[in-house]
Amino acid sequence: MIQIKASALGVMPLSIIWFANKPMKLNCLNSFYKQSTCCEDISGYQRKSFYTKIIDLTASEESIASKFDQNTIYEIRRSAKDGVTTDIELDINQFVIFYNLFANTKQLSNLGQNFYNYRSVLSITKAIYNQRDIVMHAYITDRNLKRVRLFHSASLFREKNNAQNRAVVGRANRLLHFKDICLFKKEGYEIYDLGGYAEGTSDEALLGINKFKDSFGGKLIQESDYLPLPAKILSTLGKLFK
Repeated sequence: MIQIKASALGVMPLSIIWFANKPMKLNCLNSFYKQSTCCEDISGYQRKSFYTKIIDLTASEESIASKFDQNTIYEIRRSAKDGVTTDIELDINQFVIFYNLFANTKQLSNLGQNFYNYRSVLSITKAIYNQRDIVMHAYITDRNLKRVRLFHSASLFREKNNAQNRAVVGRANRLLHFKDICLFKKEGYEIYDLGGYAEGTSDEALLGINKFKDSFGGKLIQESDYLPLPAKILSTLGKLFK
């Protein structure tokens, strides 16, 4: 379990608690539980089902890769031939700059101060092509549970109309996921969480993301998000992860 201190509107202190077995009723005024293994209604909270895909890192690398679809295996191999390399990014500011540039092209919210509250549990990786960072992944890591969860992913399409460049970036993203899986497995983690799955959606964009995650195999599981009921908190929850 991980507990992160955050704030709503910069003044209301909140705790974000990840991967708890069950929310505590006494915390219902100031705590937001993410991906609890509990799937029952708890007094004082609004429960929302959360689906995600996980990969078992206790299996061998060969066994894990055997669950990838054939196109993903090809893309990973092709990305290595492209000359894409991967590395760890130690500077959280570099990720924030990189992500916010990406977010601006996608009309997404920028990362803000609350993201820095995750500093102690973050692991950031990147894919590099022609001496430029082209993909970055930020993970939440729970060493006690041996679980790593994709938190934010960003890719920079600097030449939007260049199909070849887009293809290189797309392949690099798959390669980075595979290298991340190998890295975290080597570090002793046992669960690789792909960061959510839009179960039952009809949204074309979300279906595309689901298809990408499906291409790595894994197991679909249901967990729960528990939101504190006070209206002021609910109205600002969307800002907690910025």
